[in-house]
Amino acid sequence: MVLWVLEHRQFEKLDLNLLKVFEALWQHRNMTRVAEALHITPSAVSHAMRRFRDILGDPLFVKEKQSMLPTAACERLAPAILKALNDIRKALGEFVDFDPLHSHQRFVIAMQESLELGVLPALLSTLEKQAPNIEIVSTRLHRDTILADLTNRNLHLVIDIGRAVAAPISHSLLRRDTYKVLMNKQNPLAQSLDKKRYVAARHITVSNRAKGASVEEIALQQLGVSRPSLWRCQNYRAAADVVANTDALLTLPGSVADAVNDDNLISTKLPYQLPELETHLYWHSQQEGEPGLMWLRDLMLHLFAESGLTR
Repeated sequence: MVLWVLEHRQFEKLDLNLLKVFEALWQHRNMTRVAEALHITPSAVSHAMRRFRDILGDPLFVKEKQSMLPTAACERLAPAILKALNDIRKALGEFVDFDPLHSHQRFVIAMQESLELGVLPALLSTLEKQAPNIEIVSTRLHRDTILADLTNRNLHLVIDIGRAVAAPISHSLLRRDTYKVLMNKQNPLAQSLDKKRYVAARHITVSNRAKGASVEEIALQQLGVSRPSLWRCQNYRAAADVVANTDALLTLPGSVADAVNDDNLISTKLPYQLPELETHLYWHSQQEGEPGLMWLRDLMLHLFAESGLTR
């Protein structure tokens, strides 16, 4: 423990300028050329390297004729230092001038699992072309901690149904959906689906909760329609596979129905007129000065409008 404290105190003396001098000496192997490259005096180079040697307890470079040759310890250390400096430059560069084509930023987006099918395929196929090195993480949404997670940057964006929020959370409409019904092509209801047949059919519901009415069931209840559902799962892809092999019906947002690619399935209009389902994109207003995040936000808003998912 004492040794760690001593080492920690030594490394508190380390500053970025020492690393820059180290990098230049690694590249040029000559004190004079390092001084010229960094626009400082040779004595400043010598002083910086002396400080660095004292901190690390190793000569790092030894003089050999007109060159400064790295020690074995220096050769082990150099790759990590050079990578760290490069990462710092990248981070600062993205803060000042975001370049999506070369950015390596990481963004975490929270959404319900049921929304992934309608969002991720379109988003990630676009990013593969426009920002191939950006890391995207989709994670489960916890509504009770949205503000804390956005404030602490555990999350960068949230996708959820439209709801009232207050500052500092900002939001914008991402998508407006009507409902469709997905069914097997061989389902007898494929020829004609009216209100009576719809209510009497077997249904599968998609929800992250083990019980309680889904969004479409709540909307139907407001019309006085009770639609029992014997089956429930967590995502639309699994539900679609069930429907493809049974006579069950799946009621889902139109944009998600359009994303299901299965020749055994057809979609048709829901025989009830329900209010449109609004999905919004949420972010922390304090992050509006962060160019990478704002680029991603604007891309998503534009992408889903362009693809016809906002309707």
